[in-house]
Amino acid sequence: MSEISQSKVLRILLVEDNELNQKFALAVLKRLGYITEVAENGLVALKLLNTNKYDLILMDIQMPEMNGIEATIEIRKMEKANLIEHIPIIAVTAFAMEHDRRNCMDAGMDEFLTKPYKPIELEQKIKTVMF
Repeated sequence: MSEISQSKVLRILLVEDNELNQKFALAVLKRLGYITEVAENGLVALKLLNTNKYDLILMDIQMPEMNGIEATIEIRKMEKANLIEHIPIIAVTAFAMEHDRRNCMDAGMDEFLTKPYKPIELEQKIKTVMF
């Protein structure tokens, strides 16, 4: 268990439609000691946010039904309406160009991680937004 996970057990919502990417992220997050739920797209994520509390969201960008940009915009609207507390959101995407990063940040995301990533990179991004 890392020094990060020892300070607080985080509840993380992983919003990711690719099963292989889900398995990789879940394995890393489990090793770090975090509790993680999966939503396969932005619509499912919004439904889960209505009934569950999360400390952090890892948000894929390109997904069916509702993409990560659209979901983040909706989450930030929910926060402004005081329906939920602020939740840090880390974009986790294969889109690596500067304009992709800017689009994520403009939508209200807090950090940006490019796929494929190493476990230590995910751990560092979590540390950046949470601690």
